[in-house]
Amino acid sequence: MRGPTPSQAAGSRKNRGFTLIELMVVVAIIGVIMGIAVPSIYRQWHPESMVKATKDFMEACNQARSSAILTGAEAYLEIRAPERQVSVVAGSAPSSGGGIETISAQSRLDSKSVSGENWRMAERGSSSSSAPSPSGENGPFSFKISDKIMIEGLGINGEDWTEDEIARVRFYPNGTSDEFSIVLLSDKGERRNIWLDVVTAMADFEVDPHKFKPR
Repeated sequence: MRGPTPSQAAGSRKNRGFTLIELMVVVAIIGVIMGIAVPSIYRQWHPESMVKATKDFMEACNQARSSAILTGAEAYLEIRAPERQVSVVAGSAPSSGGGIETISAQSRLDSKSVSGENWRMAERGSSSSSAPSPSGENGPFSFKISDKIMIEGLGINGEDWTEDEIARVRFYPNGTSDEFSIVLLSDKGERRNIWLDVVTAMADFEVDPHKFKPR
């Protein structure tokens, strides 16, 4: 019995469909691509999302930390609640005499920084020579908080700054920072606690309200 001619063999190969394994590989690749792309697309279409707000705050903290270390001068995370504006602002370098600014005794905290010095936190409402300029939007990084997300709580160095119009968190050239904890609340009832490790000035966040850092 004669076998298939070359033309018949070529035709049979041409009509052969995909195997199950090939289809599964294609579906897996599509799934990986969608898994990477969907979160980014969602953030673009939903700029008011809690995910984006958390990401923006952590990026701002990282930018302030990097600015302080690279420039050798203090940097500030400036939060203007009424304007819903958050900015990274570079401060002036310390004077040669070592004095950062004049602070009243009452405005100092009893705790010490990791370098053994008093916390250098300005008195509320004071405008010292080393404080950042009010035009924080011109800094290296800034963003606006969505109208659908509110600041439920804001603490700096153990003091509650939730109701203040302007709150500034300091980042130092030695890689440390002020104590900082902020709680965001969305219109959907989602809560996020973003906080700083004062020793490393690295930002982290928590989604479980029972584990939120105190203000």
